[in-house]
Amino acid sequence: MKKLFILAAIVMASSVSAHTPTASDSWSTIKKHFTKVTFKEPSVKLDNGPMTSAFFVCKEGEVLKTKKAISKCVEWGRTYGSNDRRECKREVDYYGVAAIEGTRERCTKWERRGSRDNGHRVCVSYETYNYTLPLSHDVDVHAIKRGGSDRSDRTGRKLFTKTYSIEDCE
Repeated sequence: MKKLFILAAIVMASSVSAHTPTASDSWSTIKKHFTKVTFKEPSVKLDNGPMTSAFFVCKEGEVLKTKKAISKCVEWGRTYGSNDRRECKREVDYYGVAAIEGTRERCTKWERRGSRDNGHRVCVSYETYNYTLPLSHDVDVHAIKRGGSDRSDRTGRKLFTKTYSIEDCE
């Protein structure tokens, strides 16, 4: 009887760990199985910060806001010694935001200034455009390939597509 109980426990444990997520699973369940699946998280360009994952923002009124504060370096300094380098001397924490609808500017014409080796590109013409940030994204979930010598791209066959909707902030 004891051997039967141990065998049943092993079978149950292996079937739970062998679970590959499906489209009906929650995003938190899918993320817990990162060793079995992979997906590219949709991103949001913050108005006051960097690109960030759509999984890291929530909707508050007419803006998307980061769920947690992010930090930004506001004062840089140099350290001297055997490894001279720049380092952050002071950081501030803030919530990133992005207006769901609005206008932005983008460059429409670039010109090169200076020589080919030491020059740089400069924007010489801009346009204003209207935008609306999507509140839901279709995300392709792929199996992870096993083996092979190149570990950088382990994206295997597509398992399913699941919609991620940005939720209201709590």
